Amino acid sequence: MTLRLVHRRLAVLMGLAGLVAFAGGAGFEPISALLATVALVTALFWHPDDALSDRLERIWLPLATLLVIRALFHVIVVRDDIVIPVVDLLLLLLSAEALRSLDAPNDLRLYALSFALILASTAYRPGILFLIAFVAYIGLATIALMIGHLRRQSTRYRVRDVPIGRELLATTGALSAVILGVALVVFVTFPRVSQGWAGRGETMATSIAGFSDQISIGEHGSTILGNPQIVLRVEFPNGAPSDIGGLHWRGRSYDRFDGIRWTRSDGLPPSSGPASWYRERWPDAVIEQKIFGSALDSRVLFALHPALEIESNNGIQPLFDNAGDFVYWGSGAPAYTAYSPTRSPDADALRQPARGYRPSQDHFLQLPRNLDPRIRALADSLTAGLDNRYDQAMALRDWLRGFTYTRDLPATAREATLEHFLFDRQAGHCEYFSTALVVLLRSIGIEARNVNGFLGGQWSDFGNYLVVTQNEAHSWAEVWFPGYGWVMLDATPAGVGTVTAFDSWFWPGRIWFDGIQHRWNKWVLDYSADDQTGIFAGLLGERAVEQTIAPSVEEESGPSPLGALALLVVIALGWYWARNGGPSLDPSTQMYVQLRALSARAGLPVSPSTTPDVLLEEINRAYAAAAIPARHVVDLYLRSRFGGESLGDSEVRRMRDALESTRKIFRAKP
Repeated sequence: MTLRLVHRRLAVLMGLAGLVAFAGGAGFEPISALLATVALVTALFWHPDDALSDRLERIWLPLATLLVIRALFHVIVVRDDIVIPVVDLLLLLLSAEALRSLDAPNDLRLYALSFALILASTAYRPGILFLIAFVAYIGLATIALMIGHLRRQSTRYRVRDVPIGRELLATTGALSAVILGVALVVFVTFPRVSQGWAGRGETMATSIAGFSDQISIGEHGSTILGNPQIVLRVEFPNGAPSDIGGLHWRGRSYDRFDGIRWTRSDGLPPSSGPASWYRERWPDAVIEQKIFGSALDSRVLFALHPALEIESNNGIQPLFDNAGDFVYWGSGAPAYTAYSPTRSPDADALRQPARGYRPSQDHFLQLPRNLDPRIRALADSLTAGLDNRYDQAMALRDWLRGFTYTRDLPATAREATLEHFLFDRQAGHCEYFSTALVVLLRSIGIEARNVNGFLGGQWSDFGNYLVVTQNEAHSWAEVWFPGYGWVMLDATPAGVGTVTAFDSWFWPGRIWFDGIQHRWNKWVLDYSADDQTGIFAGLLGERAVEQTIAPSVEEESGPSPLGALALLVVIALGWYWARNGGPSLDPSTQMYVQLRALSARAGLPVSPSTTPDVLLEEINRAYAAAAIPARHVVDLYLRSRFGGESLGDSEVRRMRDALESTRKIFRAKP
C-alpha cells in the first residue's frame, strides 16, 4: 500500500469521524447523511483517474452552487437554523475532495472540511457519541499529518518506497494521547466564561405522554405503552431517601375541569400558601435534590413538593408562578438544585381545625355543570360522620385505592368518562384516580387540584443517581389545608400507579450508558466556574481557593500538603520524561547528532534531508580547518550505524575528542 493511498484513507476516515461527531450533536437530514456516508466509504476503496476526476468536477460545482443558494435563502428569507444547510454544503465538498484522484494535492482541503464538521457539532450539545468521534479524529489526524509529511518529502526527493514500521505508527498514535491530555488540562484549568455565548446549545424539546399543559381522561380504544426515554436525572448530595419508589416529582397543577380535560385558568389569582407555612409548619428536615432535566415543550421545573427554594447557574432563571408551580426562562436543558421537606405534616397536625387563608373557591371548588349527581352523593356517603378534612380526604383516597389500575383505555368514547370509571368499570390509569379524588373532594367543599409529574424512578448504581423516564409519568391530587398549604394525596393503588418499567434485554445497558452520558453532560457540557473551583479546592485546599476568588487580608492559607505533593510529583515526572523519555541512542549516533546541531548553530544549511557527505562538504566549504576532525566523527558514525561495527572505548574517546575539536573551530571565525 503506497503512501498516497494510506494518507487518503486516513483523511477520509477523518471525514467520517467528523460526520459521526456532528450526528452526535445535532443529527442530520437523512438523505444528505446517507449520500455522504456512501461517498466517503467508496473513497476508502476506489479513486478515479485524473480524467474521470475532471469530469466529476463538472457535477460537483453545480450542486455546490445550489447548496450555497439554499444556505443564503435560509439566512435572508427563512431566517432559521443556518448550520444544517451549511453542513450539507460541507458534506458535498468533503465527498468531492475524497473522490478525487490520488495525485490531487488536496490534503489541506480534506483536513479543513473534516475539522469544520467538528466545529459545527460543538454549536449544539454534542453527546457521548461526539466524544468517541472526537478521540478517533485526533488519533487519525495525528497519524495523517505525519503520513502526509512523509508523502510530500518523498515526492520532493524522489524517494519511491518509504518504510513505515509499527513502532513509528505506535509512537505517532501515542502523540495523539499526549495531545488529548494537554487539551484536557487546558479545558479544566482555562477560566470559565458565561455559557450560551454562541446563541445555540439548545436541545430539541420533548413532548411527554402523560405530561403536558392539560390532563385528559377522554382517550379510548388503545393501551398506554411503555417509553424508556429519560427525562430527569436526580442526585442526592446528602444521601438518597429510603423510599425511592414513592418520590413524587411534582410538575404542573390544574384547576379547571370540564368533565374530560383539566386545564389552567387564565388570570388565576395567587393560589399558594405563604412560604413561612412550608418553612415553619412542615418538618424541619430538608432534602437536597440536584436535578438534570431534559428540555421539554413545557418549561416546568420538577421537584419534590413543596419546593422551598430552587437555584440554578446554567443559564436558566427559575420563577414561582401564581399557582405555586416552578417555571423557568432560558434555553437548553435545565439543571438546578431544589430543596424540599422530607415528608408531609403529621396526620394529627392536619386533623386540627384551622382557619385562615384559602385559595380561590371559584377555581378550586369548580365542578362541571353537568356533573352526575351520584358523584356528590357518593362523596357524602363515604365521608359521613367525619368532622375534619384530613379524615374525609383519606376516606375518599382509601376507597379509590380499592379499584384496579390498568393501562388499557376504555373501549369507546362513551366509556371514557368519570361516571363510568366510578360506577361501572372501576378500573383505569392514574389520571382517572387523581381526577376522581379531586372531584369528590370538591363536591364536599374541600379545595383540591390535579397535579402531574413523575413518580419514583430507577436507581443507577453506575452513576449513583435516580433515573426518571417517561414510564414514570404520573398524576395525583393536592388538597388544601389552612395553615399548611397544599398537601399531596395519591389515590392510585400503591405499586402500580405508573407505567410498568421497560424491561427488555437492553434496558440495563441503557442505564449504564446513561451514566456515561450524565457524566459527560455534567463535567463537559455544563462545566462551569463553580465546578472548576471545586476541582481546585480538592487539589489546593478549599481555603486557598476561597482566597484566590475573594482574597482576605486577615487570613492567609497555603496549599494543602497533599495538593503540594501531587504538584511536585507531576513536575518531577514531566522533567524525567523530558530528559529520558526519548529513544536511547548509542554514543556514536549521539555525537553525530551533536555535530549536526553544532553545524546548524554555526550557520550551515542543515536540514532533515542533509546526508553525512553533504554535511562534510558544507563544513569544508565554510570551516576548512574543521573538516578533518568532523570527518573522523562522520566515519566512525557510519562504521557503527551502517557498517555493523561495535566501537571500542578508545574509538569512542577519539570520536569525542574530534567532536570537541570541531566545536572549538566553529567558535573561532571562519
